[in-house]
Amino acid sequence: MSVAVSPDRRTLAVDLQGSIWTLPIAGGAAKRITDEYNDARQPTWSQDGKTIAFMGYRAGGYDIWAVDADGASLRQLTWGPYDDREPAYSPDGAWLAFSSDRGESGEYNIWLLQLSSGALRQVTTGAASTYMPTWSPDSKELAYIRLQGSSTSIRAVSVTTGADRLVATPQGRADAPSYGPDGRLVYHVTEGESSSLIGEGEVLTDDENAFAFRAAWASPNEIVYVADGKIRRRTVPAGAARTIEFSAELTITRPSYVKQRRNLDSRVSRTALGIVAPAVSPDGRQVAFTALGDLYLMPVGGTPRNLTKDVYLDAEPTWSPDGKVIAWSTDRGGSLLDIWTYEVATGAVKQVTKLANSAMGAAWSPDGSRIAFLDVDGVWRRASVSVVDVTSGAVTKVYASSFGPGAPTWSSDGKHIAIAALEPYSSRFREGTNQLLIIPTDGSGTAPVWQTPIKHLSIDSRVGAGPAWSPDGTQMALIYEGVLSLVPVTRDGTPLGTPRR
Repeated sequence: MSVAVSPDRRTLAVDLQGSIWTLPIAGGAAKRITDEYNDARQPTWSQDGKTIAFMGYRAGGYDIWAVDADGASLRQLTWGPYDDREPAYSPDGAWLAFSSDRGESGEYNIWLLQLSSGALRQVTTGAASTYMPTWSPDSKELAYIRLQGSSTSIRAVSVTTGADRLVATPQGRADAPSYGPDGRLVYHVTEGESSSLIGEGEVLTDDENAFAFRAAWASPNEIVYVADGKIRRRTVPAGAARTIEFSAELTITRPSYVKQRRNLDSRVSRTALGIVAPAVSPDGRQVAFTALGDLYLMPVGGTPRNLTKDVYLDAEPTWSPDGKVIAWSTDRGGSLLDIWTYEVATGAVKQVTKLANSAMGAAWSPDGSRIAFLDVDGVWRRASVSVVDVTSGAVTKVYASSFGPGAPTWSSDGKHIAIAALEPYSSRFREGTNQLLIIPTDGSGTAPVWQTPIKHLSIDSRVGAGPAWSPDGTQMALIYEGVLSLVPVTRDGTPLGTPRR
């Protein structure tokens, strides 16, 4: 929860449970002025006290929105595929500053929205993320946070000349600077297990858990802020804090449904449900799949045969190009998942990988000599991409660990692997879209290449839903918005046109 004080110092605006609320500065009953659907955050008051702007996630990303102080005339101020955050009205009423990953620089920067015309202007540039702007009292400068690697500093930039200067380099992580009416600056610092507001180099909030949002100024010597889940008011630099008590009423809609009753004790034989990951053999005559943790093989039109029938978990079968061998992931080796193979003619099984992590998403190379897979080394299927030589068992990592990559697929000549992965818009948050990443496998050291069939539209979804490279190498099958699509590609995976649904 963050808090902002109205220009007349009579009213607070807070973001609570995804909505903007107002209440008297002395406390009391809060009034909700936005609905439940904005995920509204970090309110800021206009200079005349008539409008409250905030960041809202209503149209697929964070944009800047505004609403009248009485809850009328909800309106959107910024648009686009990028995220706009942390709005701040200028004291002269001419501008609205915010941070955004728009501009395709790969980082967040400070932007200005001219309120009279709606024109946008970028204020900061460079290889570092800049965010959380706050206005100087004369509206001539913006102080902000600069994140370079893991280090933060507080800087200020002139909105007319672009001249930039260092304000402070606090110990720990700096956040949320806030100029007071007399030009004093209060900001937030996280260091170790402490979370504090700092002013004039002194800790203001003692042992409170101060939230990392801008402090609001109730007077030149008083700030209002949120700590320990409560709204507090404090004289600075050395005054006691007092809690502003308030109440807020929310409506809860309880789901009504008929509960299913499951008979978990019956010993009567029943049809098993839950077939997973069917894979058709190259000759089209058989299907391998998993069900209830076992590996099955079924002639098309015939009866499935359980190939494993044991206590181990079996997952994600895939056929060798000649149709003689099935590779799959299983923990039968005694630890996490590894890649094993099953010879269809003889029933012989062989362990291919022996890893400390889980090996998943196996895909055979066109010549059958190698298997690409995901070396899962984190939660939510965070994984690197590796290739194992089927004969020797030698494993080569071809792409570093990333968040939730899709299963690999091979080019027809075996020189490239394609995955769907998150191409981030910035290093600050996890915004971005799932796009094609083409990874060379020839050992040349050539860097992977991002390919974007449709700009700003994600491939669904990274885990288990493609892409699938056609055997002749001329097309890829992708899923967009739940619809199967085909895109023509070159031998190295470069799209040659727009995907066809």
